[in-house]
Amino acid sequence: MASGGADVIEALGAAAGGRLRAGAAPGAVCGELAARTRWWWDAALGVGRALGIPEPELLDRLRRDPGEVQDELGPGEEELYGELMEELGVFDVAARLDERELLIAERLRAAVRAMGGVASGHAQALSRRLVTGEPAWVFHSLARSGPRSSCGRPAEFWEALVEAGELLAAGGGDECEGECGHGDLAQALGECRARLADCARPDRSGLGRA
Repeated sequence: MASGGADVIEALGAAAGGRLRAGAAPGAVCGELAARTRWWWDAALGVGRALGIPEPELLDRLRRDPGEVQDELGPGEEELYGELMEELGVFDVAARLDERELLIAERLRAAVRAMGGVASGHAQALSRRLVTGEPAWVFHSLARSGPRSSCGRPAEFWEALVEAGELLAAGGGDECEGECGHGDLAQALGECRARLADCARPDRSGLGRA
């Protein structure tokens, strides 16, 4: 792909590091740097280098050809480009999870697999929150959504979610730090247990949304 070369990326990375240390958001920094080069992906690479994210990981998160993304925008839209990179999770820094947190994440992913399909925007939000270490947000979001009634596997879904919720509770709190806006963990966990119990009854399905 087109690039200004290693020296350009290195210089952009150094500039990105200074702006990030000053408290600027990665997306904003990317937009600023994109205005300084013909190859906007070099700006993303510079921010990624400053954050310690290798290029293969950045490309995997983008899931598109970087040149095509730039072609869809025009001169003067460098700030929008940076915002897009951030919204896509290109600059998300993976949290370091302990053994319990890794198990919670595994159970939450199992619940997602049992949903029977997830809207792309919701799936991206769930994936990003798991990467950045916000399992309580994911738990509450899944509890509110439930499995699809037409193609989900409700018993598997609610069982995995109950297990994740119990592990969250064992950590001593919601771990949402008041930011997820989905309510109390104990209440949500109780509702999940009730849904799981419904799945075992012959006259109840425990299904969620249609």
